[in-house]
Amino acid sequence: MENETNIESEYIHSFTLEEQQRLIDQALFLEPYHHAGLDFNGCRTILEVGCGVAAQMSVLVRRWPRAKIIGVDRSEAQIARARQTLATPLKEGRAELHLAAGDRLPFDDASFESACVFWVFEHVTEPLPILRDIWRVLKPGAPFATTEVFDKGLYMYPRLPGTMTYFQAFTALQAEFGGDPDIGVRMPGLLAQAGFVDVTTTDVSPTLDARMVDPQARRSFLNYFQTLLLSGADALRARNRVDGSLIALVKQEFAQLWADPGAVFSYGAKQTRGRKPGP
Repeated sequence: MENETNIESEYIHSFTLEEQQRLIDQALFLEPYHHAGLDFNGCRTILEVGCGVAAQMSVLVRRWPRAKIIGVDRSEAQIARARQTLATPLKEGRAELHLAAGDRLPFDDASFESACVFWVFEHVTEPLPILRDIWRVLKPGAPFATTEVFDKGLYMYPRLPGTMTYFQAFTALQAEFGGDPDIGVRMPGLLAQAGFVDVTTTDVSPTLDARMVDPQARRSFLNYFQTLLLSGADALRARNRVDGSLIALVKQEFAQLWADPGAVFSYGAKQTRGRKPGP
């Protein structure tokens, strides 16, 4: 198991209580975009690798009440928060948590009927060992789904120069930490390399445009993405990649988007699905 300090130093976000809550809020905000296409019907076990604070697990527990949801994460701090998030499902035996690395899963071969990963591979230098170990613990025929970013797909209209400058610094630091901000477009090929079959990919990019007319919905959408981007501000400022004036400009530009009925904001995301060969 890697040292907790090393884990935190390689993560563009943080492990603060505020950031942990943001992840929980994020899962609820993105649920309509990223859970609608998941099909775990008939699965009695669902494994989530990189479960963090159990933000996505709490959604899975609610959406798949007949399945047991098992989460794995390598961070002790995140698992500790996950135990709070899932206190009732854990007590009821509907959920289970394990402290472990994704490429060294503490389970027997062919143990699970399905598996999923959300927003983990963007932070990983070597995704294939994780995918291969997930493949190992899945039963033949079991489905697997992963949702990941495609940051080059970010589109803003009108153009927001301050936000784009900040975002370029954000993705550059993530890459320096060993991640891949565009991993979403690589996932189909990576699943095939890991041995999955029937691999498909779907664009699940959350998008605001003139079809979203409700002011509160627009504000909630833009507040979410402003918070997401600024969740990396501390790491960026600590390395002198951005300053306070740029962060203030980002906030100003997001306010302009909310007031412009013709504005477009689309954050690139891809969902890739496959299955382990078998009946």
